[in-house]
Amino acid sequence: MKKHVSIALVMVFVLALSSMALAAEGSLAGGETVKADIKAYATVGPYASIVATKPVDFGTLVGKVGLYTANGFDHGGTSAEFYGRAADVFGVSSDLFVSNNDGWGSFNLETNTNVMVGISFDNTGWLDSPTLFAIAKEGAPDVPKAWAGSNVNLTGLATEFGHAFAKNSVQMYGIDGAIYIERISQQMAQNYEGLITVTVSLPTAQ
Repeated sequence: MKKHVSIALVMVFVLALSSMALAAEGSLAGGETVKADIKAYATVGPYASIVATKPVDFGTLVGKVGLYTANGFDHGGTSAEFYGRAADVFGVSSDLFVSNNDGWGSFNLETNTNVMVGISFDNTGWLDSPTLFAIAKEGAPDVPKAWAGSNVNLTGLATEFGHAFAKNSVQMYGIDGAIYIERISQQMAQNYEGLITVTVSLPTAQ
């Protein structure tokens, strides 16, 4: 029994080699040709490019109690496009709106696969006042896709979203910002700077 199995295995191996080595054969007489197809293989790894194109700039805040925005990603819409949504997250009335600097930020994203895009904010050196940032896709500025913030509860809000691969396409995303000054003495009158980080990663395997 063992002998028969061994012979069978040898025959399969020989046949396999024959099929690989003898892809095509024939006479070349009379101008005939012999052709064989050879496959080519390549694997492209997942890759992404993020280009920061515009910072979020709140400008000079007068310092009174109220809501301030760095909005305008809507390309001509009113400041209410974002401060109303921010007021809801802060849990205050949108009547507290003070000013908008039209200082929305942006970045361009290009990928060769579906990815997840996350946003976070490092408030080292930033105001103590509650602060919000929201990413929106160009063409849909009134639909925040992900949020980041400082001294504000983001429970229930997305902090990342899915970006779908699109052939030969660079997608622009805008970032609107809002600050809620709760008290005049909440922070000193001086310059402040924080850092928004956009992170791209592969989706978690289902």
